[in-house]
Amino acid sequence: MDQTVWNTINGRIFQTSDDTGQIISRLSYHADFLLILLSPFYFLWSHPKMLLLAQTLTLGFGSVFVYLISQNILKNKNLALLFGFLFLMNPALQFTNLYDFHAVALATTTLLASFYFLIKKRYLPMVIFLILSGIAKEEIWVITSFFGIALLFQKIKQIKLLGLGIAFISLIIFGCLMLYAIPQNLGKQHFAISYFSDFGNSPIEIIKGAISSPQKIFLTIFEKDQLNYLKQIFLPLGFLSIFSPLYLIFAIPDLLINLLSNNSQLHQIYYQYSAAITPFIFISSIFSVKKILKTFPKISKLYIIVYLLIFTLFSAYFYGPMPVAKNPNLDMFKRPQKNQQIIEKFLSKIPEKYTVAATNNLGSHLSQREIIYTIPYGIDKADMVLFLRERSELINNLKSNKNYSEVLRIDDFIVFKKNNLL
Repeated sequence: MDQTVWNTINGRIFQTSDDTGQIISRLSYHADFLLILLSPFYFLWSHPKMLLLAQTLTLGFGSVFVYLISQNILKNKNLALLFGFLFLMNPALQFTNLYDFHAVALATTTLLASFYFLIKKRYLPMVIFLILSGIAKEEIWVITSFFGIALLFQKIKQIKLLGLGIAFISLIIFGCLMLYAIPQNLGKQHFAISYFSDFGNSPIEIIKGAISSPQKIFLTIFEKDQLNYLKQIFLPLGFLSIFSPLYLIFAIPDLLINLLSNNSQLHQIYYQYSAAITPFIFISSIFSVKKILKTFPKISKLYIIVYLLIFTLFSAYFYGPMPVAKNPNLDMFKRPQKNQQIIEKFLSKIPEKYTVAATNNLGSHLSQREIIYTIPYGIDKADMVLFLRERSELINNLKSNKNYSEVLRIDDFIVFKKNNLL
């Protein structure tokens, strides 16, 4: 993604190179056009860390919209502040932020903003944030269509028409991306279609298969891994979401994608795949608290606060990555790369005009160039070949290749360079 943003500011809009070094449109992977809007930040600091910084700040700002939604629904500042805090402590959100940069992570906040403006009946900013959400990733357009459907229940005719337009346009965009644009650029159907091969081998077949086999959906959802995933996303708010299931409808598209996938990464909180689900876990929980307080007016708000704090802190400890958690994500501090500064200094001096083949753990540091290969691809084509953590067979092959010479070896960091460039 760093390469896509860097290419964009250098006139090659939304382009990247695949593992084999072929220049392609980013649309071959995902329709995350939001990367184009992020590219101007590279004029300030052209570095992958700019994307990580933007992601962290955007996700953090999501707590503001959680507070505003809570304040609007619950009319209680203390509860609103609590939900803002719980949002930041949510394990799924923290892992979304930690697992590299993904444009869809920003949809967590833009969807919260969209919902806030929906309940405030401020439809212009709602539409703007819905568009920002949609261009974060292709399937988010299905979620934006649900916002349009929600407007169909309004009494004002013009608002109903707006809702119809949002729902219709969102689904058309989603259909065009999945059935035409992405397959056209990729040269075949969307790569993620294979994740749902139990239901079919094309988007249409998968939809038909899911509708005609509800028992298969039921059995898949109740598998051990899927149930554990559901527990980890609902537990931090004490399963309160189930008391306002209507607002979970917005999360159904991504929930089904994750739960029905045969890719185990999709039903884990340790990646970015819960980014579009988290907002509605919080929204439905906020409405559940309102329902509970209305149904049982004698219940003290303090009990609600204590209940939510217990479940969130429990979840943060057992499932989260924070330093005080049971399994904290501290490798970056406890197991830093040896000679990191020397390696980074060397990488920064490699000319942009050089083509590079590198192991995946070096790719983000070298992606600001037109062509980069991911090893094992490109080791006989690239101007420079770089390894971090030794791959003996490939390294031995390069040692015997008369076109390359080893120019640097620092522990497990090894660099080869074409002889005609020496």
